Amino acid sequence: MEKVFLDTNVLLDLLLAREPFLPAIERIIDLSISGSISLYVAPTTITNIHYIVSKLEGKTKADMAVEKMLALVRVEHLNESVIKQAHFSAFKDFEDAVQNFCAEAGGHKIIITRNTKDFMLSKLAIFTPLEYLAQV
Repeated sequence: MEKVFLDTNVLLDLLLAREPFLPAIERIIDLSISGSISLYVAPTTITNIHYIVSKLEGKTKADMAVEKMLALVRVEHLNESVIKQAHFSAFKDFEDAVQNFCAEAGGHKIIITRNTKDFMLSKLAIFTPLEYLAQV
């Protein structure tokens, strides 16, 4: 089973029902539910999503978003080595660097994001949701 790492923004598309991005991430979730792929996120994704949803829609919806995420994805490990790699990397955005090195440490080969330019320095294959769906 293919291990696929999701960037925070694509999960926000799902949880906040953001159009026109929602259908693509829903299809990726369906692939996971059917057992074709396994979805993973960084621990920071959980906290970031709770914070963002809480600010936009309140704490109750943020708590529900975390519960939904935990039912759909697995949380990858984050450790000091990943943080150091991210800190000393040439990535412009620290959060993206943490996600990238978290994915690398977890043995992932793919990151799905809507911001592919933010992962230009990654050694992993980077796809938008639509690009990923076109190749499966």
